[in-house]
Amino acid sequence: MSLFCVFSPLSFLNAEETTQKAEYVIMISCDGLRPDAVEFLGPKWAPNFYRLINEGAHTHNARTDFDYTITLPNHTSMLTGRGVVGEKGHAWTENNTPKIGQMIHRNKKAYIASAFDVAHDHGLRTGLYSSKDKFIVYDLSYNERSGKSDTTGEDNGKDKLDDYHHNDKTEELLKTFTDSLKKDPYGLSMLHLRDPDTSGHAHGWDISSRSIYIYAVSKMDWIVGKLLQFIESNEKMKGKTALILTADHGGRLETKTHTKSDEKLNFTIPFYVWGAGVDEGLELYEVNPNTRKEPGEINPTYDLAEAQPIRNGDVGNLALSLLGLPSIEGSTINAKQNLKVKKSKDQ
Repeated sequence: MSLFCVFSPLSFLNAEETTQKAEYVIMISCDGLRPDAVEFLGPKWAPNFYRLINEGAHTHNARTDFDYTITLPNHTSMLTGRGVVGEKGHAWTENNTPKIGQMIHRNKKAYIASAFDVAHDHGLRTGLYSSKDKFIVYDLSYNERSGKSDTTGEDNGKDKLDDYHHNDKTEELLKTFTDSLKKDPYGLSMLHLRDPDTSGHAHGWDISSRSIYIYAVSKMDWIVGKLLQFIESNEKMKGKTALILTADHGGRLETKTHTKSDEKLNFTIPFYVWGAGVDEGLELYEVNPNTRKEPGEINPTYDLAEAQPIRNGDVGNLALSLLGLPSIEGSTINAKQNLKVKKSKDQ
């Protein structure tokens, strides 16, 4: 089969914060990426995904939100560290391009802080590069009019998202992103890649050598490889950058959708962490036995008495912990920042 081959110092720390491990963190969302697609390609055809696996910490049995397996609700969970529904949820259930006046806080009737709030309030540059236009909801929610006042140290303003860019073509989006990083790296950024989801809706989540979906996954591997090449060629970012890669949902071949939140193929996603502050060759459940539980075939509810699975909602607070920053105000997922990506001394 023919496939692509490949993708600041902080002003102060408070007593609750961890030691800074990275100066730059990039959160990557591969929309609709199923972990068994990566396994199907294997190291030969997905060398860059497997580089993240072998040189970092990973699981192929992470989970989406419990109630929703669609794009915007899960990306909002990634950025806010909250589930979707309930008193403590972020309440953003829409999945379309927002209308004028729509924003996350207005929907919840309360301000919903994000990882961008924490990073920006601590003086870091922030950026969101998306391949779907509906991600403008985050620019609308965290701009100079909608953002919350900065009460942390120096006033860095209400606009929590310094740069927002949209381009449906992910290879062009990547170039715009790396061009911006070359000029001035973001302390915290998100790169959203749509291709697996787009091909899945058009042709089904088909795990076979001739499938359009598998071709799209191999393109994601290529993009990851290009990004890794860029980081390692950039003197500012080399050795100081961490990547966190996950997905918002999976998908099914038969239905060409992913809306049923109780379907295993919809709620099972990959979770990779690589770079500064991350140990090599770790399986995430193995190094987090006291705080996370391997969920087997199910997607546990948030109120389960036992430990939670690793979720895409862990991303925001994990990114902040790698930067040595505190957790997101009001967050409930990884709010204690106890998802470890390094071995403890007794492991």
